[in-house]
Amino acid sequence: MKNMSFKRRALLCLTVASSMFLGHAMAQTKPLITVNAGFVPVTDVAALYLGEEVGIFKKHGLTLKANIASTGAVPAVMSGEYHFGFTALVNVLQARDKGLPLKIIAAGSSSTGVAGADVTMIHASPKSGIKSAKDLEGKTASVNALNGLLQMLGKAAVKADGGDPSKVRFIELGFAEALAALQAGKIDAMVGAEPFGTAAIAAGLPPIASPYQAMTSKSLMTSTYFTSEQQIKANPELFKDLRAAINESLEYAQKNPDAIRKQLPKFTKLGPDVAAKLILPSYLSAIPRESVEMFSKTGQEFGMLTKPAVYDDVVWNGQK
Repeated sequence: MKNMSFKRRALLCLTVASSMFLGHAMAQTKPLITVNAGFVPVTDVAALYLGEEVGIFKKHGLTLKANIASTGAVPAVMSGEYHFGFTALVNVLQARDKGLPLKIIAAGSSSTGVAGADVTMIHASPKSGIKSAKDLEGKTASVNALNGLLQMLGKAAVKADGGDPSKVRFIELGFAEALAALQAGKIDAMVGAEPFGTAAIAAGLPPIASPYQAMTSKSLMTSTYFTSEQQIKANPELFKDLRAAINESLEYAQKNPDAIRKQLPKFTKLGPDVAAKLILPSYLSAIPRESVEMFSKTGQEFGMLTKPAVYDDVVWNGQK
């Protein structure tokens, strides 16, 4: 009887182990779902490229296919061509302000919270006499897009420094063109972003203001990953898995800055030397209410938004 009991126990253990192995094997062979994304090739999205590379997306049953989308991918996301996209937080607020049903599904990146060492700073030539944001009154400053995030930040910095933002002339220039124009003395200042901020400092054009610190001394969520309400309703489980993969990728990136720097030359035109020196954003997975409300308030103040953004309308709650 004892032998029979032992045999039965052994058979039972073998059966359980076999079931677990088969279940694991079936899970391993389950086809991965490809999620198409529209990204601007900037440091902020490096976390997701890294997450795909180290197997985080695979862990959540996904394969990330990143597509270059210079406009933030809003039209492609709305049409369903892309599952999700990346853009500045203020761009999502502006789109919703115009009636487009976008939803933030995850944080993108955040400011560092460190004055003089942030992902967006205002640069000027030492010869210009511009020492602070208030000195931009009556001057010409470049931004990468009119009525966008950097113009809002430029105005916020000027006002916080006691100046009148309406007296600053903002013009639209790409970052590379703006840096060249600033070096040549064709513009007075540049509202920059990495890696062009680091390049400006290397060229002898120091930061004269850190706009995010003009809004708050804390780190702010500045960019987001978003999709449309229609896509979430059609497949909420997919977006739960996607949010989990993005959040885990962000947390991994925050703990592994050297891996992020090695990732950058793979999808940007940055060389390893530049990637090693530039200021990285904070990769935080939280979607702070304070950040959404701060950008909403500042956007309204400078005429970029017509009404307040409601956090629970803008941010997906993880359900339907």
